[in-house]
Amino acid sequence: MVEDTVLEHLRALHGNAQTLTIRSCTVSPPMQHPWGRSYRLVEWTFRHDVESCRRVVPAESTPRQIAEAVMSHVPGRRFCQPGG
Repeated sequence: MVEDTVLEHLRALHGNAQTLTIRSCTVSPPMQHPWGRSYRLVEWTFRHDVESCRRVVPAESTPRQIAEAVMSHVPGRRFCQPGG
């Protein structure tokens, strides 16, 4: 599954201690807008945090690109869903 491969890549990113605290990661099937490119919704949770975080990535992203997107900083607000 895509999630397993993404988690493997996340654990392989040794430069970031935050990757060790990721509890789960789910990747949606590709979704198509009536306009623009298709995308996937990525959701992940940390071991000691009740909130789940989400990010949209292009549908053609590889598991490694998804893992890098999860760990990259996004300027602006952090939108999280309470209760995981």
